[in-house]
Amino acid sequence: MNKTKLNYVLRHLLFWIVFLILWSTHDLNYHRDFLDNLQTNIVTFIPYTFLVYFNLYFLSPKFLFKKKIGSYLFYLVLSIAFITWGSSKYLYFYFTELNPYVATANFFKSFEGKIAIVTEIILSLGLSMTLFLIDEWYRKDHRLNEIEQKRLEMELNLLKNQINPHFLFNTLNSIYITLGNSLVDGKDMLLQFSDLLSYQIYETGKKHVSLKKEFENLENYIDIERVRHNDLVTVTRTFPENCGDLTISPMLLLPLIENAFKHGQSSKGYQINVKSSITSNGYLKFSVENTIAKSVRKLPLSKKSGIGLKNVKRRLELIYPNKHLFTAEKSNSRFVTYLEIALNNNEMSNS
Repeated sequence: MNKTKLNYVLRHLLFWIVFLILWSTHDLNYHRDFLDNLQTNIVTFIPYTFLVYFNLYFLSPKFLFKKKIGSYLFYLVLSIAFITWGSSKYLYFYFTELNPYVATANFFKSFEGKIAIVTEIILSLGLSMTLFLIDEWYRKDHRLNEIEQKRLEMELNLLKNQINPHFLFNTLNSIYITLGNSLVDGKDMLLQFSDLLSYQIYETGKKHVSLKKEFENLENYIDIERVRHNDLVTVTRTFPENCGDLTISPMLLLPLIENAFKHGQSSKGYQINVKSSITSNGYLKFSVENTIAKSVRKLPLSKKSGIGLKNVKRRLELIYPNKHLFTAEKSNSRFVTYLEIALNNNEMSNS
């Protein structure tokens, strides 16, 4: 017997033990010998257990859970009547032949005795059904939570592992051109690109990485993009030197910078300003501001933000609920994204 089945059997045994103890304690009002009450109730409730499990594992799945209420009630009443009749005969035989109590035997044979049997049967059915439904609800809820957790993990992995193929091909092309012009610069760019890919391949599988590593990855990305765009882009950046032991979900900040390079591009040049700071109580403040190319200035905000920022918003909702503030604003010539995350266990007043 495996552990799951053993736990299942033990739970049912515990139910009947507690039930018999409570019922025998209740019977002390009529008979002061607890052990005698316990022995009597064990014998009395044997037929009831058959009906309890017949109801739980046959009638309920076949009729009740399929919403065949009329059929369920019909067969349940029929079963109660049969068990009541059978218990009356069984208890009369037991208390006359096996454990002689003539008064008790006659009671179970009487109409009042049958009413008492029906009452006990209904009580057994009601209590067992209640506990069964609670257990079913708990297990169903647990399964749903597991399914939802796995779904969220899969969604997060998809969001984290999205690598822009255009960026890869364009970067490789830029490295090729740079190697032709300057072997030293080309090698440096190749090393930065290697570090960037290594980070995306090996670190994105983790739930959290050190904030310092995330910033180093951003530095590599910015350096590569600056080389790709030659003298067209001016980038200013501010990253904290001391990140302590703070951690963050990997690849969460990169789409904000990637969006700035993508939508700020202009043949007449453009600017990107990246600012980040850490408060004393573990809050990360991160903003990216870029000029907007004339070709996209009239586009709605949803078009400017693209899939990357939507992924960021979704990941923030999943990983940092009530622990982040994210805004995206545009003017005629500038687009600004601002992100604030509580990297400690504190919640934020706005999310």
